[in-house]
Amino acid sequence: MPARVKESEFERGYLEIGFPSQRFDSAWNLLLLSARVYFSNFPFLATVTLIVFLPAKLAIQLVSDSLDVPKGGLAAYLTMDLSDLVLGALAVPAAIYGLLERLRSGKAPPLTRSLRWGWRQWGKTLWNKLKVEITVTLWGALFLIPGIIAMVRLVFTDAIVAVEADKVTAVLERSRDLSRGIGWRIFAVLVPVMIVELAVPLLILDAIGGSSAPRPLIATVDSLLSIGGQWSTVIVLLMYLGVIPATRPAQPKRSAAR
Repeated sequence: MPARVKESEFERGYLEIGFPSQRFDSAWNLLLLSARVYFSNFPFLATVTLIVFLPAKLAIQLVSDSLDVPKGGLAAYLTMDLSDLVLGALAVPAAIYGLLERLRSGKAPPLTRSLRWGWRQWGKTLWNKLKVEITVTLWGALFLIPGIIAMVRLVFTDAIVAVEADKVTAVLERSRDLSRGIGWRIFAVLVPVMIVELAVPLLILDAIGGSSAPRPLIATVDSLLSIGGQWSTVIVLLMYLGVIPATRPAQPKRSAAR
């Protein structure tokens, strides 16, 4: 594909799909497909994730050490969670850009362009991630089930920002629209993902000695775990691609002068 065509993605402010996608009609089939897509794109996903996460995580541990922040304290865990949110807002749209290019053309994802797109969408992704976190937390604080429902309804937020980008301003509303009528199917996909993403980090951190491990090792392991977290990115993207053919696509905003 000519470089000028690729550049127009940045100029027009959204990504085109341009290929047929498998319908999201089975949670099991989607999980199998996500495994194939994830491992076939593992070198790209690992590279993008480490470029974004590893230097920042090492810097955070260095600063924390200089400030005598306890490795196993509340401040350390809050810093880790917040950094995951901030760094993920760059890594996720970058990964989605590359995954779409691979699915569209079959060629290796472009690393530099992927990171450029991730940076372009970073602010919007972070803002919407924060809104999702606040919404899910508030509903979950009332009762567990409303929190789960909110999480399911807002699951497409990252994919919408990464793909539809400038075409959509009401991102959370768009996600609710896409998830309408398929909540149980989405939930069936998310359950094994949540179990894995909850259990594996605990097991690995325990294996390296938890808070007693050296700070560089904690930063490195935390970054490596984020590579596994990109499985969620693949899953959400495939669900999104499997849903949008049956929904009315978001239309580009028209100029007021027209």
